[in-house]
Amino acid sequence: MVTTSTLSPKKQKEMEYQEKLKLLDQELMSFYQYCQQAGFSESEMDKICAPLVETIRKTYLKKVLKVTCIVLLFLTSIYAATKVGSVNMHLTALSRIIMIKILPFWDWTPMFYRTCLVSNPFYGEYSLTEEDCVSCETLDNVDRLGDVNYDQLLEGYLQRDAPLIVTDAMDSWPLMHTNDFWFENITQLYLQDEKLRDTVPCIMTTNIRTGSSDLHAFLKKIHNPKVDRWFVHWQNCDINAVKALRKFYQRPYFLASSVSPAHFNWVLMSSDYNTKNYKKIELDSGLIMLAQLRGSTSFRLMPHSPCNATCSELVGDLMEGEMLVFTNFMWSFEYFPGRNMDNVAILTETVWEDTAP
Repeated sequence: MVTTSTLSPKKQKEMEYQEKLKLLDQELMSFYQYCQQAGFSESEMDKICAPLVETIRKTYLKKVLKVTCIVLLFLTSIYAATKVGSVNMHLTALSRIIMIKILPFWDWTPMFYRTCLVSNPFYGEYSLTEEDCVSCETLDNVDRLGDVNYDQLLEGYLQRDAPLIVTDAMDSWPLMHTNDFWFENITQLYLQDEKLRDTVPCIMTTNIRTGSSDLHAFLKKIHNPKVDRWFVHWQNCDINAVKALRKFYQRPYFLASSVSPAHFNWVLMSSDYNTKNYKKIELDSGLIMLAQLRGSTSFRLMPHSPCNATCSELVGDLMEGEMLVFTNFMWSFEYFPGRNMDNVAILTETVWEDTAP
């Protein structure tokens, strides 16, 4: 037989707590039976028990609030720890190891590569049909025009899914009339600005191996004059980086004020990188404008399916001071740097509606 004297203090407290609960339960049941025998109605019993119910509810809410505060404090501590470089690196490595270890039990890779984690039954992205292909089936080159107005651009090209090169798009930009070294300007912009120092591009592609996908490390490397024959393009989706890069371009004169500013922008740079292999850039749907600041860029516009069966690929060269304008509803974009020693271009992505006035 086990006596209370042989139990540990913790066990004794648990037994005492259970006995108190049992006694309290018996008393409540006795009180309930008494009220029934006395003929109290349900509403009268609710009034009598209201103080007890309110006390129990407040006790429960206090417990919930306490647990919530503890969880929030714990999550905040983890978030703060991830901001420390060394901690973030170790947590990232640990999480990757864990994800690899659970692969035999759960294949999470399809979820990782899925565009949307949860499908929305009310969302239906408009896709090309064969009827849309009539707008591109007669196109075999990209027009070059100067002194373009917005109505001409809208009605003659954008609403017809026809790309256009505007030859005088940047004539009024002050930066186009300076001899500043563009690589120096852009690298210094990212290396010296505190808000940009730790910015992480959404997408970055280059032939230079830096040991990481860190833009800061890449820019420091090409800052060395001994490093040559390289190319890079990256997408700024961080709002600070998007705004900072706007120092190097302006709103084209041919756009109406109703067209919103670019929501994302890209930097395309190269130095003595001679190739004929196209580099593909995955763009969001919208109005795309590629401004050639220095050097040149060779581009290829390919119709999306099913229009690739009836429409031709469009190829061309964008020279310094020119701007390629198109909507990528119809076209995908690829490029390779020109054979100039130094090439710099900025590509912008803008939310676009055909109904824009």
